[in-house]
Amino acid sequence: MKKTVLVLMLALPLFGCSSKPTKIKLEDAINQPKGPAPEFDLDKVAGGKLNADEIKGKVTIVDFWATWCQPCISEIPNFNKIHERWADKGVQMLAITVESGSLDEIKPKVAEFGMKYPVVVGNDKVVEGFGGLIGFPTTFIVTKDWKIYKKYLGMTPNKKALIEKDIEKLLAENDTTD
Repeated sequence: MKKTVLVLMLALPLFGCSSKPTKIKLEDAINQPKGPAPEFDLDKVAGGKLNADEIKGKVTIVDFWATWCQPCISEIPNFNKIHERWADKGVQMLAITVESGSLDEIKPKVAEFGMKYPVVVGNDKVVEGFGGLIGFPTTFIVTKDWKIYKKYLGMTPNKKALIEKDIEKLLAENDTTD
């Protein structure tokens, strides 16, 4: 366990962005989250609101990112591919931007980065509901029954392939229980 903590502490600055510390225990950041994903009603960058109830029933990839975070920006093309491949198969790709300024400041960045999936503006309540963040990007996999299945910290190697394996597993599990 001590080795894992040391590796995480050394690796996170290399693979992710951080602006300010949040109140989170390091062991919680390492351990896979459990329990329900939080309820939310957040402003969409494209206009309107997105309520968590609108996406329940889908496997949801929730990526917390910031407009100034280079690793976050680097992941957008892979998230676009995930969105394009899985959107019609019961999977929702969702970006939650935090610490990125006002909606008016975020909107041109979303267009500049070519994000093809929904982007909403997060707040402290939704961050805390997902267990807190120690850096960006942080990506969560949420099951169809709105439980947090897995968390990826930073820009990890083969992240797209790992997420797609998670998607396949969760969709297959759901097919056998329907």
